[in-house]
Amino acid sequence: MQSSKLNDRLQLFASVGLLIGLALVAYEIRQNNELARADSVRVMLEGWQAIALSEYETDITVLHVKSIREPQNLTLPEVGKLSAWLTNVMNQYMLTFAMYDHGLGYSSGGVEYNPGDELVASIDYYFGGRFGRSWYLENRYWIDAQIVEILDRELAARPIQSGDSYLENIKSRLGVDPGAR
Repeated sequence: MQSSKLNDRLQLFASVGLLIGLALVAYEIRQNNELARADSVRVMLEGWQAIALSEYETDITVLHVKSIREPQNLTLPEVGKLSAWLTNVMNQYMLTFAMYDHGLGYSSGGVEYNPGDELVASIDYYFGGRFGRSWYLENRYWIDAQIVEILDRELAARPIQSGDSYLENIKSRLGVDPGAR
């Protein structure tokens, strides 16, 4: 009889130990998932930072301005470099949209980040000129349908930018005569 009670108690302790062990494993899995989610957002933000830095550390800004003001004068290597840059930008947008769709967005200053808003805000910069629009039309087949829908709608409603309107807007905000070069 005592052996039976001892056996029952050992089974009870083993069961409790198993439950505690499973609870710890579940906690660790949850913690690892949270760390993976945070790391995913970090990687996404690093991608945007790399794109922004590429504009400062390379001649991409000069090429980008040239692609807006005089796209007919771009050389083949310049077209290749701009195409690679826009491909990186679009891949980053696709990653950002995919992460947002999976609940991996982020907030800044208490404001929830929406990649669609960011895309709309940056359309004139990346795709406002003839080169950017031409690049988009040539590459839209591999771009995520959600992004294509936004770009198609927005580009249809916007005139092609010469670069002058962007420059004029900046100068007017600075209090500079927009006609001054």
